[in-house]
Amino acid sequence: MLFHITRPDSIVLEVEGDPKANGEEILNKVCQKMGIIEVDYFGLQFTGTKGEILWLNLRNRISQQVDNLSPCKLKLRVKFFVEPHLILQEETRHLFLMHVKEELFKGSLRLDREQAIELSALLAQAESEDYNHNTPKYCYSQIYGQDPSHDTINNIYKRHKELEGVSQTSAEYQALQLVSSLGNYGVEWHSAHDSEGQELLIGVGPEGLFVCKTDFTPVNRLIYPIIQMATQSGKNVYVTITKDNGDSAVHLFKFISTNAANGLYRAITEIHAFYRCDTVMSTVKMQYSRDFKGHLASLFLNESIDLGKRYIFDIQRTSKEVYDRARRALFNAGMGVTGCGGPRDVCGPCPSPRAERDERTCVSCRETHVLREKLQRLQEALTCALCCEQEINAAFCPCGHMFCCHNCAGHLQYCPVCRSVVDRVQHIYLPTCASLLTLAEVKTAYSAPRGTATSED
Repeated sequence: MLFHITRPDSIVLEVEGDPKANGEEILNKVCQKMGIIEVDYFGLQFTGTKGEILWLNLRNRISQQVDNLSPCKLKLRVKFFVEPHLILQEETRHLFLMHVKEELFKGSLRLDREQAIELSALLAQAESEDYNHNTPKYCYSQIYGQDPSHDTINNIYKRHKELEGVSQTSAEYQALQLVSSLGNYGVEWHSAHDSEGQELLIGVGPEGLFVCKTDFTPVNRLIYPIIQMATQSGKNVYVTITKDNGDSAVHLFKFISTNAANGLYRAITEIHAFYRCDTVMSTVKMQYSRDFKGHLASLFLNESIDLGKRYIFDIQRTSKEVYDRARRALFNAGMGVTGCGGPRDVCGPCPSPRAERDERTCVSCRETHVLREKLQRLQEALTCALCCEQEINAAFCPCGHMFCCHNCAGHLQYCPVCRSVVDRVQHIYLPTCASLLTLAEVKTAYSAPRGTATSED
């Protein structure tokens, strides 16, 4: 069965899969094609029978959720937005930015004039590099909602010229960093009606629920600490909150279909678990329902049988777990070797033909490349993860995590690793990269036996 997957940058990928495949299998194939390891940030969307945009539950069969037509058309979208410095791959960051660009065009993310000028220049630098007279039209009017004045256009030109020499990767990072500072960054929107029939947009984000008008004008905000529970009944979703005086109040949201209501109910639970929990509770992770056939099988055969099982929530890891898992996966992927043992795209094959290499020389070459790979990773481990220039020389208190240099640490209120509040920043003194590199280079030089040449000779 064919699947046509549309990326946020409008590129369509064709993937072949089993008609009985789970959504997770197709998502993994798509991400594998693009070289993305940070799969957990993404999801697959489809259009319901009444035009509603729904998330595919990746843990269930696709055939149980969409019409079994070939090709099956799905959209690859970012489901969980995180801060740019937590994104480890350039490919992931690019798709984040393309999705954010869509949200800017829709108006769900709003910028002031100066931010719109800065973002227009950064997007132009990322797409067409340095300024020239043939630079494509800037997207200021699309992201700001108004046509630019003559002075605004000149300011965009000026800012674009100042970005000369900035790489596409750096421009995309700066653009995403700017957008991530906006209030509605990472908010997932659902169209609904209130108890009086007024049309609303319900946004679910890392901090709670945002109730807005159709033009994204704020009406109410329900943060997670005051939400007691959320329940779904047919086309309705009930959100019970605790008021300031201690009484309970229920907010009713009506949807055009049961699937749309289920979408909001799932979003509240999944997004809350992803951003605010250390690990996904088993009561959430293992919730499921059964169809009639599976229910009969569980009664007469075995209660733990998987027949007809449909998971309710599509959440298996929290943001911290995803970040840690991606770091380990990238580290392991970087250990791949080619040729005679050197790291991929670093040293190439041994200088002498295979027929002329003796066993001792090949072993020496492998050892040299392994040491050089460790040397490179050592330098990366001691470099600030934010500015990527200075060495790590600061520790967050009281958690004790070491993540960046003292200059970058002074701008953070929360630890990027455990998200705990930073009371103060302690200056620390680690061995410098220069001293460790010198020691490693000496060991690398002595790793090759006398009479054999290293890859630098």
